[in-house]
Amino acid sequence: MSHPLWYTRYMIMKENNITEAQLLLNQDVRVTFAQSQFWNCTGRVRNIMADGRTLEIDLDWDGKTVLLDVTFVSEIQEPTQFAKTEQSLGPDANSVLPHNRL
Repeated sequence: MSHPLWYTRYMIMKENNITEAQLLLNQDVRVTFAQSQFWNCTGRVRNIMADGRTLEIDLDWDGKTVLLDVTFVSEIQEPTQFAKTEQSLGPDANSVLPHNRL
């Protein structure tokens, strides 16, 4: 069973004491704060400031570098072509899984 992305991210952060800002480092993000002049712009997180929440982001469209709080951005996720169902390993491999045994 695949877990939603937010649950997987939560478990990684909980187990390793990783902050959300550290997870976004070197990732492509989109500015989601509608009152910002950079709203809906995309960029790459280049650095995390000393407070642990402020991100230094290089915007793609004009090369500007902006400082934004981690709550104002979201990670860009690649679209998937496949349905979000449990992966089938085929009849032979599925028969050796514990929950499929008679």
